[in-house]
Amino acid sequence: MDSRCFKLKRSWFALAFQLLIFVLLMFVLYQVLALVLWVVCAVAGLVVYQLFYRKSPQIDQFEHLDGREWSITLQQHTQRVMVSHVIDHQIYVVVYFQHAKVRPLLIWCDQLPMQQWKALKVLTKLV
Repeated sequence: MDSRCFKLKRSWFALAFQLLIFVLLMFVLYQVLALVLWVVCAVAGLVVYQLFYRKSPQIDQFEHLDGREWSITLQQHTQRVMVSHVIDHQIYVVVYFQHAKVRPLLIWCDQLPMQQWKALKVLTKLV
């Protein structure tokens, strides 16, 4: 496989991070709210997660073409985009695009094999 073509898997780190934030928030709310209000907040949080975050479209593949030009594949639909900047946070990488329609791409280290993760980190320093 080309070192500039990245096929993304589902991230377990992202799911664990979201769950951790939700548990911490529920713990704090448990301390300050009555039990009935806390249960309402917990159910509302789970509904919001199910409706908005879990159903959000995921980018299946992205490929570095040339310079700041990349292609992203979303459910068999390929689109060319221009990268404005890339931020490396060691455990994940955030790719920001110039087009307002395309949301920033968050890539966790467990979404790629280790060799491709290292190639992506090198590529982020070049972009």
